[in-house]
Amino acid sequence: MVVNNAYAFLLFSCCSTLLYSSYGLAQSSGDEQQSCSNQRTITPTEKNLRRQLDVDETLPEKTNKAKIAQVELDQLNVFNTNLEAENNALFRFANRVHMTTEPDVIKNILLFEPGDHYEPKKLAESERLLRRQGYLYDARIKAETNCDGDINVKVITRDLWTLLPEISFSRSGGENKSSIGFRESNLFGWGKRLSLARTTDAERNGYLFVYDDPNILSSRYRGRIEYSDNDDGKRHLLELSYPFYSIDTPYSYGLLSYSDQRIESLYKRGEVFSQFIQKTDYNRIHFGHSKQLANNWTQRISVGYTHEQQAFESTVNTVTPLAEKRELSYPYISGHWFEDHYIKVRNFDSIYRTEDLNLGWNVQGLLGYASEELSNDDSRAIYSFDAKKAHFSGDNTLWRFHASLDGNWNEQQSKVENLLASTQVQYYLNTSFEQSWYAKIRLDYAKNLTPDKQLILGGENGLRGYPLDYQQGDRSFLVNLEKRYYWEYDLLQLFKVGGAAFFDIGRAWFNDQNNGKNGQVLKNIGIGLRLAPSRANAGTVIHLDIAAPLDKSDDVDSIQWLVTVKNSF
Repeated sequence: MVVNNAYAFLLFSCCSTLLYSSYGLAQSSGDEQQSCSNQRTITPTEKNLRRQLDVDETLPEKTNKAKIAQVELDQLNVFNTNLEAENNALFRFANRVHMTTEPDVIKNILLFEPGDHYEPKKLAESERLLRRQGYLYDARIKAETNCDGDINVKVITRDLWTLLPEISFSRSGGENKSSIGFRESNLFGWGKRLSLARTTDAERNGYLFVYDDPNILSSRYRGRIEYSDNDDGKRHLLELSYPFYSIDTPYSYGLLSYSDQRIESLYKRGEVFSQFIQKTDYNRIHFGHSKQLANNWTQRISVGYTHEQQAFESTVNTVTPLAEKRELSYPYISGHWFEDHYIKVRNFDSIYRTEDLNLGWNVQGLLGYASEELSNDDSRAIYSFDAKKAHFSGDNTLWRFHASLDGNWNEQQSKVENLLASTQVQYYLNTSFEQSWYAKIRLDYAKNLTPDKQLILGGENGLRGYPLDYQQGDRSFLVNLEKRYYWEYDLLQLFKVGGAAFFDIGRAWFNDQNNGKNGQVLKNIGIGLRLAPSRANAGTVIHLDIAAPLDKSDDVDSIQWLVTVKNSF
């Protein structure tokens, strides 16, 4: 049954995409084959093992007098019907009925307009901002000096098909997840997202409504509304903010209100052994200021106030002690320091699509204090830290580092609570433009977790030959080794195709307990297919994996079939 579901999902993905969506390649504009960088065909070469995309035309150098004379938009449709492979009745029909993004939406994202002083960095950042939009596959910005010494700019984008049926199925670690509904991520061509879906997973069934407006009334204000009605409770989210939409944005502010009631489960050996009702209320208001530093560094300092409350109730399936009610009401200060060192690459997280890789540091930290007078609870210091960095150590070797820390200090009890620390290192060894070796090492550590929290390891978070939430502990390690293949092949002109052979080894355990079988080192091997949509849902990768555990127990199947959608290879 699992096998049939996996193949049915693959077949349905291809067929439904043909009927409802449209993913695509380059599209020409006029006689000249103008196309975004991701739409060009790059000939694989052993000399370009960094996989960095060479700039066809460097932007003109900045001068004191140069201004932007004009901005021309070249908006490409979903399919390029000038190509024989895409010139068929279905794709021509898809282009006709597709509502192309409104030009004003593109202009609102740009960080420049006619009459502004010419800043090459603003053109480069605008290109990155366009690529982040869920309704665009890629973007390219060209510039040239005119006869008056000013700059003419051309902005080239290619649309994606955004009205999609929300019909999906995934299986990971022996558990199924499904969704049925619809999603429009470019409502009427104005860049708004609207979705309604019925979701089903191992935890709950329910309905989810989402409306996301990244540019309210063509401004820089952003709003988001979420509402879900599940069989175990309800959830709502309201958010209004003026974000740091660019590196040069001087300030940001906003507010957030979130409420949720749900049944949560605790796992052991992949099976639910206890459940409880958790009620969460979270409200936050903040204001931030940004300052440019030397050597491409930016500093952002924010202050805010947060009120958070967690309450717990037992059910008939509760067999473990309930966590105590927690209330945190506190002011906080946070800092964000990042280094602007972006390059354009390909074949790292996606397949033959332009990726913006920042080789600079990205560091964030937060510190708050919840006194018992404000919180009606124990006084606590709240802290978090997050740091990222990427580095090429050679022409074919990329390292990525990520470390995070989160928790609080209970002043009355003189101890840390809900401490979670994680660090991971990723390593890419590019043997050709189409192949690479990949390794990831992740270490996690937890201390004094309240009874509502677990540190888990299983099929959903990297140990692909075992069920979800298979091992629990207060520390864990995971090593993933992969041989990756990025094939320059378009499946039905809808998907870029890749593959992987992998080996996983990991363990989660309690340091001060007799873990028995729960704490043994686990290993698995497997192979997988990767499908990166090129006409809709850009930035996602469908994983079709088959994994076999090497340390098999009676409660683990000899073969695990996994069908998941992720945001990276």
